[in-house]
Amino acid sequence: MIGHDPGLAQPAEPKPDMFRVAANHHGEYGTLIVDRVGRILSCGLPAENVFKAGHSRLVGRQIPEFIDGLFLAGSSPSYSARHLVFLCSDGEWRRFQATDAHGNRFPLELNLSRIVTDGQEMFLVNVRRAGGD
Repeated sequence: MIGHDPGLAQPAEPKPDMFRVAANHHGEYGTLIVDRVGRILSCGLPAENVFKAGHSRLVGRQIPEFIDGLFLAGSSPSYSARHLVFLCSDGEWRRFQATDAHGNRFPLELNLSRIVTDGQEMFLVNVRRAGGD
């Protein structure tokens, strides 16, 4: 007869959903699609919420209008594109200062991913308000 270990019969303690914990800690994040020169091509509602701006106030604008220091002032479009590729290299969240549609400044975290569709280079920019903001 096989013995029964009463310790194995105990229900496991519930483990927190790590994704939910991360989301609750940092708040929601949104995604912008940006071309290689920094023009916002598309965004979702969560990104609109991060910047407190509607779709029409974001799409077509340059991302440096909202995120300080993402590009160096006066840099060429090709340098800006290379800098975005560099920021994609490790997939880490990076901290910047941002400005919402009302002119309020806030700390922002972002990470980037590079995609090429039909020969066109674009970037997915995930953004979230940093810390408890």
